[in-house]
Amino acid sequence: MKKIACLLSVVMLGIASLAFAESAPQPELRPIQKVMQARAAWMKAMNENLGARKMVDVARDAGDLSAQAAKVAGGVEGERKELNQKISDLAKAISVSATKGEEDVVKAKLGEIKATCAECHAKFRDKK
Repeated sequence: MKKIACLLSVVMLGIASLAFAESAPQPELRPIQKVMQARAAWMKAMNENLGARKMVDVARDAGDLSAQAAKVAGGVEGERKELNQKISDLAKAISVSATKGEEDVVKAKLGEIKATCAECHAKFRDKK
């Protein structure tokens, strides 16, 4: 009888631990973090689709990135505005080039976006 009671106690403790572990609240992402996650997803998708020669998908994702970056640029000032606008312009150029099937241009513009992201992160995100 003691073994069963001990086993049941351990099982109940395990279930209670799992219930509390799953209910731990995750911190809400700041709006800029959501923006950056979306951009990272578009960049990853564009690179994968470029490798698979799915230029229609590259053009679509580039158009979405361009629109989002232009919207963000409209709400900020100074260098942040310039960098967001640069991302928007480069993404728009990728969309046009992908529609034309110009893979080399798309690759070059993706590299420019990556460099612009690194520049912005070095100036704003990585400061502590």
